[in-house]
Parts: sequence; C-alpha cells; structure tokens
Amino acid sequence: MAVARTTAACSTDTRATGVAGSPVAGSLVSVARADGRIAQLQLFYDPTATGGLPFVWHREQNGPGGAYGAWQRVSAATVGPKSYAMTAIENSAGGLELLFSTYGSFCHSVRDAAAAGGWSTPADFGLAPTPYHGGVVLFKEQDGSIDAFASGAYGGGSMELRHQQDAGTGWGPKQSMGLVPEAGVGLSQPSTVEQLPDGRLHVAAREWNRDRTWEIRQSAPGGGWGPWRLTTPAAAPTGGTTAAAR
Repeated sequence: MAVARTTAACSTDTRATGVAGSPVAGSLVSVARADGRIAQLQLFYDPTATGGLPFVWHREQNGPGGAYGAWQRVSAATVGPKSYAMTAIENSAGGLELLFSTYGSFCHSVRDAAAAGGWSTPADFGLAPTPYHGGVVLFKEQDGSIDAFASGAYGGGSMELRHQQDAGTGWGPKQSMGLVPEAGVGLSQPSTVEQLPDGRLHVAAREWNRDRTWEIRQSAPGGGWGPWRLTTPAAAPTGGTTAAAR
C-alpha cells in the first residue's frame, strides 16, 4: 500500500527511503551565495518511492570555487505532477529560500544558516499559478529584500506576489497586482523583473498562449502598482537591476 499523503499544503511520500536515482532533466538550479560559494538544488527520482514523483536534493561548495559536498535530500515532499518548477534564492540572513510545485500549488522550505544546515518542514506558500502559466520568479531588491511573483491562481490576466523585507520578519501576505484591462488574457510567469534607478520595480510578462507582452510598474518604491500596459514583444527593458525568469 502506498503511503503517500496529499494535503492542501504539501504532498509527501514517506515510504521513499532517500535514494538519489535518475535526475529530472533540466531541473538543476544554482544559487550564488554572498560568501562566493554556489548552492545547487536538483530533482531526483527515487526508486523506492511509491508515487513516482521526484524529490528536491541539495548540495553546496565547500568554499568559493571548491568541490561540492554530497547530495542530501531536502525532505520527503514530492514535486509535481504537471509542473516540476523549482526555484531558490539566498535571504538576508544567509539562509536558502526554496519553492517547488506540488499538486497545483507551491511549497516553501528554508535552510536556516544558523540551524546546522537543517531545512524547515515544507509548507504551502500560497501562490498557485494555473497549470502551463509558469512557476514562481524570485527577485532580490537592492536593499536585500525578496519578492516572489507568479501568475494569478485562476488566470484571468492577473499576477500575484509576496514580499520578504528580511529573513527575521518572513514573508508578507499574498497581494494582487491587478488585472490586465482586456478580457481573455492569461499571463505567464514574469519574463523579466527589474528595479529602476528610482527604486521602483518593473515587471514584464508574456501571455501564456500568444506572443504579446504586458508590463507594470510600481507607483512608488515599496508601494502599489500602476496599470498593466500592453507592450511590443521586442521592447527592451528600461534599465536597472534585472532578473530574468528562472
């Protein structure tokens, strides 16, 4: 009998013993650490698993430019099906913030730099983009705060975000960035996120099923958002600190 559990939070397969079998193609994520090291996360199938879904594994360099340590499984939480999206970023305290897709929503786990390398129990992150609309895009602002962007859970041409001012205060509530002013539009994950010279954020997102791109800007640094505007697919970014979708 398969001992797999699916909840509104995260799905786990407790029968899997933690064997890194074959990797999921294209799943490797590298995170640049502030101390010069690189952390890597990758999805691996486990031949002892009961549900056939992969798990997140993690390793880090022993020093800048040095060898990597051994792969270690993050948790018994499974990734997929339909979407195997995963992303990670270093927070203001040097911990790793990990997000991965499971059964239509995203799970969140943190590797606290001060907790002997342990990972927190995966929990529902609240962002749940419609299947085929992409995953979550993480962006670090100039002050070290982090933003998480994703297509709205029910489509309709919306985008949602969560903001983490610092690791101590954690993630703020889910916020809507409003609807595009046209019916029948479904936005993908952001194509680009950039911070303008005046500190405001600028986000561009392509429609998931046709070659049109919409953009939106903050009305003030750390403030609300202006209206969505249709732009040409080949429009160049305005300039500033930019992060492409992972």
